[in-house]
Amino acid sequence: MLRTLYLAGVNTRPLARSADPVRWWLLSFTLLRRKGNRLPDWIVPLLAERRVIWDPGTFAERAVSYLDYRRFLASVAHRGDPYLQYDEIGDPEATAWYLSDMRRRGFAPIPILQPGGDPELLSEERMAIGGLVPMPREMRRLYLDDLFYGQPRRIGQVHLLGIVAREWFERYPALSGDSTTWIPRGPFNRTRTIPEWLRDYGEQEIPWRPPGEIQGSLFTEAM
Repeated sequence: MLRTLYLAGVNTRPLARSADPVRWWLLSFTLLRRKGNRLPDWIVPLLAERRVIWDPGTFAERAVSYLDYRRFLASVAHRGDPYLQYDEIGDPEATAWYLSDMRRRGFAPIPILQPGGDPELLSEERMAIGGLVPMPREMRRLYLDDLFYGQPRRIGQVHLLGIVAREWFERYPALSGDSTTWIPRGPFNRTRTIPEWLRDYGEQEIPWRPPGEIQGSLFTEAM
């Protein structure tokens, strides 16, 4: 399967220079906005060369307000870029309300499924699964196993927020993801250079091997 792994976290000119080889960016309006809710001048010419998904950035301190995010989306609507809904991390009820309200106002955001939210969002034409990064590894696996394999349901185009590790795409038929792992913030991020990390991003051919297929092949090999 061809997956698109978006590079997230570009919010300064130096980071943009480092990220230049990757043409798929997920951009946080909270981290980029300037006075008057404008984008910085340096990033505007770069957008024409890239596939961009806009994110409100509600994970950050002093996140943009719901009203300002709507105003921003209205100002860039002519570009036609996809954008994530405004969400409330850890609050599936509030997140569902924002989705309903945005649609009522004529917006067409990518819905976000927060833990505890309605798994039927998976059947949307395009949607994102949030709240994955803080989960312990085993809890994340059990949660995603339940969403994707717990019961038969139509699965649309799924984006895993904050995830680009191949192992998760091998296990689930998600078509895209994003991460800021390439930014050298701490010891783990510095285990590889930025150019080495950047090879994990962009369009990647990653075969999908559901858990049953993996277990079956292991059983066959053991015979």
